[in-house]
Amino acid sequence: MKKILCIRGQQAHDILGALKAVATGEGAFPLHEVHRATLQAIGQYLFQSEIDMDALNGSFSGLADKIADPEIRQGIMNMAGILPFLEEENKQARIDTFEHLGSELGFNKKFARELHKLCHNSIAELAICQLRPLSREGGMPLWKAPVIMTESFFHLDGDKKLLAQYESYREMDDGIFGKVLIDYYRDNHFPLPGTPGAVFSNMLKIHDMHHVIAGYPTTPLGEICVIAFADGMMDGDLSKALIGYIAQFQVGLQFDKGLDVWRNQFNPDFVIRAFERGSECNVNFDRFDFDFTDLLTEPLEVVRERFNIFVEGAIIQGPEDLWCGDMGIVGMRQSPDKIEQKQSWFQKLLAASGKNVAD
Repeated sequence: MKKILCIRGQQAHDILGALKAVATGEGAFPLHEVHRATLQAIGQYLFQSEIDMDALNGSFSGLADKIADPEIRQGIMNMAGILPFLEEENKQARIDTFEHLGSELGFNKKFARELHKLCHNSIAELAICQLRPLSREGGMPLWKAPVIMTESFFHLDGDKKLLAQYESYREMDDGIFGKVLIDYYRDNHFPLPGTPGAVFSNMLKIHDMHHVIAGYPTTPLGEICVIAFADGMMDGDLSKALIGYIAQFQVGLQFDKGLDVWRNQFNPDFVIRAFERGSECNVNFDRFDFDFTDLLTEPLEVVRERFNIFVEGAIIQGPEDLWCGDMGIVGMRQSPDKIEQKQSWFQKLLAASGKNVAD
């Protein structure tokens, strides 16, 4: 378990006070409702504390004397990094306050510089440092993804044996992990892994298993939650990726060129609870050497129980819930919260090969 989850009592108040200072620009503007809800969720799910946000002193003065552990300090910075991207206004001012917090805790300005660049859709620095942990979430080394994409372009990525394996899951009883995974592909209109030209199904089959085992759909909120869950579970640090996906789906700043851009999709109770659920998991399956094969023939409920994953807090609660969520299937979702923009080169490449941009 990450040390930030062990914080209780006065230290919890001190940290939430520092986060409130970032959320309000050290008192320069009022506490927005989305920030209030986020701080309350952090207090409830991570610190097991109910704290009056209005009475809380929004300051990080003296915080360095109260919090000496470097890992906890980094955890504070990771949580604070979310806050500038929860509402449209005052992003830059909040990042300036975030930089001040970092200075108080002994960090250089690099993190704040990355967040400022994200505000202008420049994500190179932020993304590069997350490539390795994100490749673990995707279930493949960095070099392998472009190989699969190239093969898919020419429909050379088919695997008859793998496709037959997935087809066999259709005959399983309801509730078996493999059968639930088939339901996931069905609800999303995704081709099964092993299908020639199915770039996302073949490249992200491990990530899709993570959706199912954690209980999150392919909606923008579901994608945020999968990353938050992984960040709580893995020994690496996915916090900057989490910030990037929140920015993409909450205020429309594109971090992942392969995904659509949205506004107002962040739900603090689900996202912060996802981080807590990931931290409660007793098996780190975000590893290249982790093999799901045998688990896919077992009841999903049994696998979750063995891994200490509780359905409480998941978005998908049972078979009546669709794995595409309530927005419809990926690539065909229409909403006033979806931001229409020019396709990226990555999206154009996929379109040229006849693919839809998927999960």
